[in-house]
Amino acid sequence: MVVRYLLVAVILGVAVGLSFLRYTPQATFTEGMVGQPTDLNPTSGPKNEVDEMLENLLFRSLFKYDLAGNLTNDLVEGYEVKEGGKVYEITLKNGIFWHDGYPVVAEDVRFTLNQDPTFSKAVIEVVDGKKIRFRLEDPLGSFPSLLTKLIAPSHLVRTSPLTVVGDGSFYINHIEQDGEVKEITLQNQGTGKIRSLVFKFFKTQTDLQEAAKRGEVDAFVADNFNHPSFTRYQSPLYGRYFAIFFNLESKNRMVKSPTFRRAAARKTPIPILLDDPLKDGGVPVHGPLSGTFAEANLPFPKFSLTIKAQFKGGLTLTVPNIGKLPEVAKVITQHWQMLGIKVNIETVSTTMIEEIIANKDFEAIILGQEVSRDPDRYSLWHSTQKVYPGLNITSYSDPRADRALEEGRKTIQQSKRKEHYLNFQRLFLEDNPAIFLYHPNLNYFVSRRFSGINLSSLFVPSERFRNIQEWVQLPY
Repeated sequence: MVVRYLLVAVILGVAVGLSFLRYTPQATFTEGMVGQPTDLNPTSGPKNEVDEMLENLLFRSLFKYDLAGNLTNDLVEGYEVKEGGKVYEITLKNGIFWHDGYPVVAEDVRFTLNQDPTFSKAVIEVVDGKKIRFRLEDPLGSFPSLLTKLIAPSHLVRTSPLTVVGDGSFYINHIEQDGEVKEITLQNQGTGKIRSLVFKFFKTQTDLQEAAKRGEVDAFVADNFNHPSFTRYQSPLYGRYFAIFFNLESKNRMVKSPTFRRAAARKTPIPILLDDPLKDGGVPVHGPLSGTFAEANLPFPKFSLTIKAQFKGGLTLTVPNIGKLPEVAKVITQHWQMLGIKVNIETVSTTMIEEIIANKDFEAIILGQEVSRDPDRYSLWHSTQKVYPGLNITSYSDPRADRALEEGRKTIQQSKRKEHYLNFQRLFLEDNPAIFLYHPNLNYFVSRRFSGINLSSLFVPSERFRNIQEWVQLPY
């Protein structure tokens, strides 16, 4: 599972606009984005959110998630699981072609995934033109979710990081450059009323919003924007959350106490945070598997909060100096001090975060993480992942939790996986190595001249185009 730390509390803006003022059944949709595209080839992986957005429109994957969050076939016609989950045999659909006319074949899958470290321990075999076999070291029930990676063509030699041939509904029709990329036009060869997507690139969020006020763009992502021509579409990003992580290897005895961590969790004012300072900027996180099919949203174990006399001393809460995180830390501190402890806030530069995590140089720290839709959180919470660059930054260790994570990832049947992950969540709640705060909201401001936008069940911002075939430009 790929996990990225989120060192931004405010997601950079994205804008959408319309070039034409007359209604036509086949519309052009222009989106403005802050930043620059750098490399649009899936074998390189997206370098930023601009790359990720464009790649998801240009390329397809073996599997994909639908609007309800269910894993469904994309390039896959069907698949078989053999040898107890150690072998996956996948058959590709017929009639799918790259934009240059070549068919999508099994060699494309092997070519792409052999370059991805995630698959370094898998043996990938081409059985025939349309069938590919994966041999795994151990059974892995979450394996299909890893196959949502975009596939690149194997028959082409790359000549430019921006000149790519995909197999998605959109293909690159034109790139306008002047030192930097000014504009990329994609043409729709699939279904839907939006036939062209024009992406314009801005240097700052201010430039983007000024363009929106002038009517040059019709939508963008921002915390706040007030204009009568725009409608706000809001959705939590369930693949991102912010949390307080405790260092269980700290010399601070209070931090190492499960009783204190449970008390701190009970005193953390999530509703107050969401109201102010976040100001409608997120929704609560329901445990370590929030937003997945295994989410349980269990209640806290019963215990008394009238025990503050046993909490003596204090702790340091480390917080990156980004966006509203320092304000969030202040509100949390005020409520933790009701337990009779002292809390020191240490605000640090984002450039220091990696070193702080590597050296476990914190007692409690507020961080953001990005996770997958599958509930496999082995890399985050299994005891074997405690040593850096392992991602178990709290050093959480419980043999029972380890067992639940192991069984959950190797079990194939989803209902059985759910049972194992329910057990993990119960054990996690007993120890409380982290306090989950909120999923940030995506605020997408769209011109009232468009309808059909559906942002339900978003995990990452690039998914907002999932139902673009249903978007329409309204007559006016």
